[in-house]
Formats: sequence, structure tokens, C-alpha cells
Amino acid sequence: MNDQPLAMDTCLDPVAMRDMLQAWLPGGQAIARVHIGKVRRSASRHRHPNPLTLVYETELHSGGSRRYYAKVYRHGASLQALHGSAALPVPPLDMLLWAWPADPALPQLPELLDGRRALAWLDGDDAPSPAEVELLAYEPEQRATLRYTRGDRVVYAKTFSDDRGARIHERFAHFWSLAQQDDDAPAVAQPLGWRAGTRSIWQGRAPGEPLVQVLGSVLPRRLPVRLARAMAALHAQSLPTDAVHDPAHWLREVRRREQKISRALPALAGRVSALADAIERAAFTLPLPLTGLIHGDFHAGQVGVQADATQRIVFHDFDEFALGDPMEDLAAFVTRLPVDRAPAEVGALVIAAYAQEAPERFGRRRLQWHLAVQMLLQASRAFVFQIDGWRDELERRLARAEALCAPGFQETQS
Repeated sequence: MNDQPLAMDTCLDPVAMRDMLQAWLPGGQAIARVHIGKVRRSASRHRHPNPLTLVYETELHSGGSRRYYAKVYRHGASLQALHGSAALPVPPLDMLLWAWPADPALPQLPELLDGRRALAWLDGDDAPSPAEVELLAYEPEQRATLRYTRGDRVVYAKTFSDDRGARIHERFAHFWSLAQQDDDAPAVAQPLGWRAGTRSIWQGRAPGEPLVQVLGSVLPRRLPVRLARAMAALHAQSLPTDAVHDPAHWLREVRRREQKISRALPALAGRVSALADAIERAAFTLPLPLTGLIHGDFHAGQVGVQADATQRIVFHDFDEFALGDPMEDLAAFVTRLPVDRAPAEVGALVIAAYAQEAPERFGRRRLQWHLAVQMLLQASRAFVFQIDGWRDELERRLARAEALCAPGFQETQS
């Protein structure tokens, strides 16, 4: 078997993988090219049992394509994991492949990809024809999002590897009801049901257009205030959560990201360690927040805007709700604004609007600390997800986090 780092390099080389898959996949169909996506890698190559997972899209010379989910193991562990599995082994790379839609943790996918079977519970026996099914998002062994279209009717399903969807459905039902009573509360997609058999939540089409599209045009004057009010309305709710995002949680994340970056780029180890130390020291000087419900994964992609005079805000994706500091949501949103779409002043305008709309929850020092944490997280993600130009992006994010930790620094834009 090849040395593990060499095997990982091969797995990430589309040309090398075209030849490797051609030799190991059954059927003998000629592969024209291979595209690599959904890459998740661990900087701790010698410890993690699956240091690399990814998705291969193969284009065939005869037309069409095939998708495979791949897990790379170490020390020959793929052959042990193969027992009882539907996977295809690739021993030279210590790899297992699952041909789409097989997924070891999402066995419900074949049923959900059937445009008639998936909607049977919703349509009864009245469906005149199968719905067209589109896969919108797929996180191997975790979740998938699908869209079903039949004529003018569109519904969505989000399916999980466990039963977490039941609670997510309850969250959407709560906010659907709240939106009918409070014009400042965020609108949401209409919840249609939770199906335990397929571990899926079902929803109608969410209103509005994506915020990232709105940001690419003339910025509506009232948008920052509307967004701040919607965030404040979410933060004012009381719903059960399984996660707690207190400073201790984030300090553990900071140290974990420090280790990832240091292993990936040893030349930055001292610099990242000093940054992590500065974030930890600052944590012990922060005022106590008014903790409550937070979105937990808030960014522009989670927001829509109704294209009418109300400019009502729409929120998506309630998977990561937690108990925490509202400044975390605000910092995450500002930090992850798309620099190629959002005008430079958007972050500052939203911060100022939130400070005015929810002064009891706003704290500038807490916000600055969360901004530094989020910048470090984004620096780490640049490497983990291998985004284009990840080294430059990592450097840019580190520099911003360092500036936020500098004494007397007060800027709060991304």
C-alpha cells in the first residue's frame, strides 16, 4: 500500500484518479474526466481514522456521469470497514467508494429520489405523475436537501442521518406561527411535516429572493434595520436547544483551529499560537452577555428578502440553534459577507441597526471578540475546504483576527 500522504495526494489529483477509478470501478465504461468536490480533510493525517472524505463526479466518454462518495482510511483499515458494506474497495489508496445514491448513513436517499414514492404521504393516491427531483445539497453521511417540482407546485425535503429533523421541524412551526403575529419577525418556509421513516422534514417554497442577490444591486435603504429587527426577534425567543455556545466552547474551537493551521502550515504555528493566546486572554475580560437563543450558523446565505414594499426578512436553515451570545450571530454574519457582492458599508450598517434595535443584547467588546474568533474559524476553513486561493485567504483572515485583538482596536467591519 502507498504511503498515506502520497495516497492522499493521489486522491486529490483528478487526472490520477481518472486512471485509478477506470482500473477499479466495475463496468469498464471509459471515464473522460473526474471532478472532485465536498472535500473534507483532517490536518491530523496520522491520527484521524478517515483523514479524507470527498465526492467524485465522473464524466463518461459515452455521455452521462456518475457520482461516488469516497472515504480514505489509514493503515489498511478500509478492508476492515468493508465488511457488510455496499462499498467498492480501492486497496491501493486505502479507500472505499459508495456509488450514488448509496450512502452508509443515509439509506433513505433512494426512496427520497423517487419522485412518486417520496411524495406519497403528501399526495395520497391522487398524484397524476412523478415529481421532478433535484438534489440541492449533499453532505455525505450527514444530510441532503432535495427539491420536488410538479407543475407549479414546489416542495422541499431535508433529510438527516438521525432524528434531529423532528426538532428542526418544531422550530420552523414556531417561527411560522410567530411570523403571522409579528411583522418584524422573520418569515420562513411553510412547514409541511416531519417523516420519521425517511428522517426528513418537508417544507414549501420560502418567499423572497436570496440576500446575496439583493446585495449585488442597489442596497435597499431599510434593509439593515429590517435585518436587525428579524435577528432581534429570533434572539428574543425561548426554544429548547442541544448546543451551548459559551466562551469555553469557542476557546476549545480556537485551540482546535490553532492545531489545524499549525499542522497544515508549520511556519505559521507561532503566529497562530499567539493569536489564540490573545483571544483566550480577552475572553476573561468580557462583560457577561444576555444569553439566549441564537441561530448558530448565521450568514448571508441563510437570509432572503421579500421583493415587495415590506422588504420582509426571510430566514433559512434552523439546524444549528444554540444557547449563546447574540453577538456570535452578528459577528458570523459580518465576517462571512461575500466580499465580491456586499458593499463595504453593509456590515457596519447592520451592526449599527442591531445596536439601536436591541441595545440590551448588544455589546461592542463582546462583538469584537466574536469577530476575532470568527475570523480565525474562517482562516481554518479556507484550508479544510480547500477553497481557491486558500493560502491567501487564510493569511487575510489571520491578519484581520490579529488586528481585532490589538489593544484599542475598535473597527467592526469584515
